[in-house]
Amino acid sequence: MEIEKLIAALEETITHLQKSQSSGSSNMSAEEIIRKLEVEISKARNAKPTDVYTLELLFAPTGVIQETSIDNGWGSRFLRIADVVDEFIGG
Repeated sequence: MEIEKLIAALEETITHLQKSQSSGSSNMSAEEIIRKLEVEISKARNAKPTDVYTLELLFAPTGVIQETSIDNGWGSRFLRIADVVDEFIGG
């Protein structure tokens, strides 16, 4: 997979998170999730290895991003984005 596709998916996630309220079901605020995604985007842009474990946790079913997306009305978009991330991490 092209790294640009992953970066675009993470940036799209951030765009949705910036418009979202933190989920009561999540142990991480939207702002905390954004910071973690920004770190991974920076790594990808600088040809450094991304933290696959972090991406797996953030994008896992019933994970913090999915919970936030459902609570904020973009759950179906999350599923599309998660497919891109899953393809990257080999899941």
